Amino acid sequence: MNATSSYRLGDIVIQDINDPSLNNIILTEYPNTIGSEYILSRNRITLISQITLKHIQKYTHLYPPDIQNSTVIHLRLGDSMGDYYYEKRLRPLDIDYYSKNIPDGKIYVIGKCHFEEGKSSNNYEECRELSNQYMQNVLNTLGATHFDGGHPDIDLCFAVIAKNFIQGRGFYSQLIVEIRRCIGLKSIETSSHIFENMN
Repeated sequence: MNATSSYRLGDIVIQDINDPSLNNIILTEYPNTIGSEYILSRNRITLISQITLKHIQKYTHLYPPDIQNSTVIHLRLGDSMGDYYYEKRLRPLDIDYYSKNIPDGKIYVIGKCHFEEGKSSNNYEECRELSNQYMQNVLNTLGATHFDGGHPDIDLCFAVIAKNFIQGRGFYSQLIVEIRRCIGLKSIETSSHIFENMN
């Protein structure tokens, strides 16, 4: 190791420095070291990724055998589809975006109407109708298959193990991107949400 180095194990552990830019340097330039392992052990994305990997094994029997050679798209549906309750950046992507950016191969779509208690628009019927219409348009345009595991955990695991993942909107989709990044899988990112408090 060089005489000048950002790898200062005492500072990392004893002073418990939580400087994201320094941590990124250590993780990039000094992988597989005690310091990088320590940083990763405190990282909540690493923890949720480990939990997710355990759940993937639990749900393996629910997934089609071609999932690891397929693309999964997450569609943000529900009240983001209806009135102007949500900002435009949180609405689903135009179908044309998928047509231009989708990799070759089998395509699966995850997503369903979701209404958060106390925070959602209560215009449920319009939101459901618009969500179903958008979903059907995506499926028809892309020749995709809707995967509904019956629970958000199962759908998340499904997206994590796919060959390709195209991010939708919102934190659920961003979480999938972050878990995939943590385990060395790339995603087509379409949103600027950042998990500032996850590390």
